[in-house]
Amino acid sequence: MVSCLDWLRATRRPATVLPPRSCDTALHVFDPAHAHRLLPGRRYEPASATLAELQAMHRQLGIERAVLVQPSVYGFDHTVLIDALRADPDRYRGVALLDDSLDDQALRTLHGAGVRSARFNILSRFGQPFDEAAFRRQTARAVRLGWSLSLHATAAELAQHAALLLSLDAPVIVDHAAYLDPEGLHGPGADFLREALARGHWWLKLSRLDHRSRPPYDDVVTVMRTLAGLDATRMLWATDWPHPLYDAASHTMPNDADLVELLVRALPDATVREQILVHNPAGLFGFPA
Repeated sequence: MVSCLDWLRATRRPATVLPPRSCDTALHVFDPAHAHRLLPGRRYEPASATLAELQAMHRQLGIERAVLVQPSVYGFDHTVLIDALRADPDRYRGVALLDDSLDDQALRTLHGAGVRSARFNILSRFGQPFDEAAFRRQTARAVRLGWSLSLHATAAELAQHAALLLSLDAPVIVDHAAYLDPEGLHGPGADFLREALARGHWWLKLSRLDHRSRPPYDDVVTVMRTLAGLDATRMLWATDWPHPLYDAASHTMPNDADLVELLVRALPDATVREQILVHNPAGLFGFPA
């Protein structure tokens, strides 16, 4: 089991003030009070990252809204997620993990708590082969609730399942910029993303790009600017706090203000940033007007 590098708790204020109702569209809560809910044999040991710590971090950044993602280390026990969503239902929305162990009443409970998307881990390094039948079954359940479908995979893995994924009749969100790096911007994975975004109901999350780089993140600026240039009305942004699976040997843990300033460097147009931070997530996740 991997022990994660602890996140930088002294969050500083970014140099740029974010627009009102800015939204962080991917982060996780790991509550030590619910350590018994962590899966045995889990992939990593998370650092403590409570709801109170999340709120303090967001106050420093000037972020008013958030989308909380169910971590894989809790499996399909959504207790921690539901508790966090219910703490501030106007400001928080959620992303759940689905399987057959959750009956329809469980899904209605998730929806009532503020879940508006289901995440599917296609990422092969999670160690499980892609199950197309299960994917079709669970995406159909999510669509019936009016949820979006969040896909966690590399761009190359998405391209391998292009026919299936492009047939999805629901809003689709690609997590963590599909793990693209500068070399991948001209490959088949990037070509798939261009085709998908042109469909008009696909979205791309500009997040976790720092995971594959080091300060001052000049290569990340290029990737973010290129991707946002495809269609800024289909982009989202996230910190991915508290940055699980960062390790001291190969990663530099960012102060979360670094990630805000990275977005500003990559996208200096304040109108474009407001589209990505405010308007795109408001419509997609159903935040109050």
